Amino acid sequence: MKYNIFLQNQYGSSNILNVDRSELEKIIDVYKYGKDSLFIKGKKYLFHKLIEIQIFTFEHEQITSEEDLLGFCKQNNLIDSGIFGLGEYLPVKTLQHFGKRITDIFITDNYGCLKETKIEVPVKETYVDLDRINEITNLDNDSFDFTKLIAFLKELNSSYFNSSYLSIPLLVRAIIDHIPPIFGKEKFAEVCNNYGSRSFKENMNNLNNSSRKIADSFLHSRIRKQENLPNITQINFRNDLDVLLQEIVRIKKN
Repeated sequence: MKYNIFLQNQYGSSNILNVDRSELEKIIDVYKYGKDSLFIKGKKYLFHKLIEIQIFTFEHEQITSEEDLLGFCKQNNLIDSGIFGLGEYLPVKTLQHFGKRITDIFITDNYGCLKETKIEVPVKETYVDLDRINEITNLDNDSFDFTKLIAFLKELNSSYFNSSYLSIPLLVRAIIDHIPPIFGKEKFAEVCNNYGSRSFKENMNNLNNSSRKIADSFLHSRIRKQENLPNITQINFRNDLDVLLQEIVRIKKN
C-alpha cells in the first residue's frame, strides 16, 4: 500500500507523495513528537506551525507512481498554486480521486502530543567535593602514594550518586583506617586525640565515632527477620571528612 500526504502550515501547502508504510510511520512520528521538519525522499518538508495534515491511500489502478500522478494532474488542471515543486501542490480534493482519506486512523491527537518536555532535574551533589579530590590528586609527595585514597574518594562519590548508601560508612571507615601514617600516627584514634587544634580534634572524633559505629552496625550484624537500610541523612559524614582531607592537602602540599 502507498500513501499520499497533504500538509498545510503558515508558509503554504505541500504534498509528500507515493510513500510506503515505513515512510508514513516516520511522518506520523514527526507529527506526534512535534518536530519542525522531516527529510524524506531527499527533500525537506516543514511541519513547523502546522495547520492541517491529511492522509490518503494511493491505490489508482492505472496511475501508480508519483511521476504519473503529477503528469496526470497537470494535464487535467488538478494542481493548485503553492510550494510543491515549482510552486504547486495537489489539494485535498485531488488526492481524494486517487484513494481514501484515512487521516483519522493515524491522527488522533494534537500535533506534538508526545513531545518530550524538558524536566529540570537538580544535579545531585557529590559526597566528596571534586576540587578536593583534584587537590589530593595533584599532591606530589615522596613519602606517600595517594592512589588508594583517591580511589576511595571516587568510590564514595559513585556510591552516593547511585544511592548505594550501605557502602558509604564502610568506605569512610576504610579511609580513616588508611590515612593515620600521613599524620605520623598508627591509628585514627591517635589522630583524633593527639593531632591538631581543638576544633580539628572535635571534627575527627565526630567522624571516628559516628562513621565507625554506623559502619559496624551494618558490617557485623547478621541477617535478621527485618532489616532497615541507611538513608541519606544517616550516612552524612561529609563535613568532617572534608576537614580531614583539607588538612591532608595543607600539610602535604609542596
